[in-house]
Amino acid sequence: MLNKKKISAVFGGLIVFLIIISFIGFPQGSSHLNQEEEASLHLSASFEGFENILITDVKHNVNISGYGLVNIEDRLTILNKNSNPITSIFMGISLEDSDNLIYLLATGSANNALATERNSIVYDEYELITVYFDSPLLPQQSGIVKIKYTLKDQMDYLFTGVEQQIFFTGNLFPYIPYKAEGDIKSSYRMPESSNVLSHDEVSGMGIPFGEVILYDLEQSIDLEHLDPFLVNLDPDKEINIIFQDILMTKMELEQISREIAISPWGIIKVKEDHVIKNVGVINIYNIPFYIPNDAINIRVSDSLGELLGTTIVNVENNKKEIVINLLYNRASLDPNSKLRYTIEYDLPFDKHFSMNWFQESIQLNLITTTHEFFVRNQIIKVFIEGCSTIDYISSPPDGIDQVSGSKIIMYASEDISPFEDKIILFTFTLNYFDLLIRPITFILLIASILSTFVVLVKTSKKEGDAALFKTESIPVNEIREFCSLYEEKNALILEIRKAEEEAKRKKMAKKSYKNIVNKNNTKIEQIKQEIIPFSKLLVENSEIFGSIIKKLDILDAERTSVDDSISLLDTRYKRGKLPSRAAYQKLSDDFLRRKKKIDRTIDKYIQQLRSYLL
Repeated sequence: MLNKKKISAVFGGLIVFLIIISFIGFPQGSSHLNQEEEASLHLSASFEGFENILITDVKHNVNISGYGLVNIEDRLTILNKNSNPITSIFMGISLEDSDNLIYLLATGSANNALATERNSIVYDEYELITVYFDSPLLPQQSGIVKIKYTLKDQMDYLFTGVEQQIFFTGNLFPYIPYKAEGDIKSSYRMPESSNVLSHDEVSGMGIPFGEVILYDLEQSIDLEHLDPFLVNLDPDKEINIIFQDILMTKMELEQISREIAISPWGIIKVKEDHVIKNVGVINIYNIPFYIPNDAINIRVSDSLGELLGTTIVNVENNKKEIVINLLYNRASLDPNSKLRYTIEYDLPFDKHFSMNWFQESIQLNLITTTHEFFVRNQIIKVFIEGCSTIDYISSPPDGIDQVSGSKIIMYASEDISPFEDKIILFTFTLNYFDLLIRPITFILLIASILSTFVVLVKTSKKEGDAALFKTESIPVNEIREFCSLYEEKNALILEIRKAEEEAKRKKMAKKSYKNIVNKNNTKIEQIKQEIIPFSKLLVENSEIFGSIIKKLDILDAERTSVDDSISLLDTRYKRGKLPSRAAYQKLSDDFLRRKKKIDRTIDKYIQQLRSYLL
């Protein structure tokens, strides 16, 4: 007993030590980032030679969202007619919209990112933004520049009492300080749920195609090209569009808190808390957003529980559209009201990671959920389980922390556009001891609990049996006599049952059947009287024997009840009180099966009593 106590104490001490180590962890080497320092841009831009720069192709695509953002994609083909190379071009944005520009990205023909600079050059109430080429554009050479940008607060919302009207004002063509000729088009796309009420026509341009309005310079009555700074468009540089929408109004996400938990065991879990506000003029009934197409285990909930009115549909660009129907088990979002909800889903681990010995690399777009709303604040926390050191991050984080064996990389940003991506590549070294110590600790803890439980159960059972039979001797003779009498009674009952079957089939004379029944019933009554003292003695001797005797008495009573039910069934059938012979046969078979089950149970308890004779 002393050795067992010592072993238990050592085992318990080991578990406590492992738990402490798993939560404290070993001292880690200082995490360092080997990424390159961002080089300062030492580029220059000027208006020199701008008159020899020609734009030969202009595509100005404006996507007007009913939720309050305007997403613009410009595609310009630049021809350098100078005798020297050029390294940059300008694009303009109204000074009134300078603070409303929340996203700007320029790319080349191969979708490679180009550097941009807002250098406070102002011309004709426009701010000029410099776009730098990745390599100089040589004389007589053409190059393509694509510019994507997002503007907020470009629309006015008016509720007339019956419908919502949305007023938009924007540039007809991109504001550039260069002459443009050739294929020049602008398209303005409204939401599918909208109805265009009016739009400006300029020099014969402005053909509506459903929710799209197209301005094509080829259709112009008097315009063949665009002058630098759109001089020949005055006073029609800007156009006005009015449309009606009954589903969308101005919305914004006040805050997104996103947690991405990465486990080297092959799990990427995403959890986001959204606070959305209706800053428009009509009620909102649906909230749409998009997640990666390979996301699984999707759950949307709020403080009251799961949002059951949520639909999931696969759409283009490898996305799943999630639509929250607030009318299903919530209420519509009124103007100036807010809603807080949570999105949870898992991403496939194998699509984002690569491994090199003790190092793992993860490449992931941290903006996993996208939407058409303007986002004011966004906080992203990436939890890396079992991380010893972070060796490389492609984009410096705003902070790095560590909690019980997990590194936390934090990013914070403001004014997020639907165009925006945040693709991060980071490499880290695994701490295998920290990864294994927790599951091993919990396995040992569970094994210890189960072992203790088994030992306690077995010990208590042995002690109970010992206490039961320590002072009480087993009444061998009484058990033997009780079992013999009970088996004899069962044999007589079975003989009556067999005679009854033969009488029904007319294989036995009725007189012979009655003689067997009378003789056996008399013998059964004698056995019942003889068995009473043995039953009483066994009940008084032990709780175990008493329990078996009580169960046998109940089974006897149940068997008698079944016999009575069969007799009553036969009587009712003979008198024609049953609906059919099939019903009689079904009930009769059920009673017979029940009798056989009772007989088997009685035999089991008799054998259990006989086992004590061994």
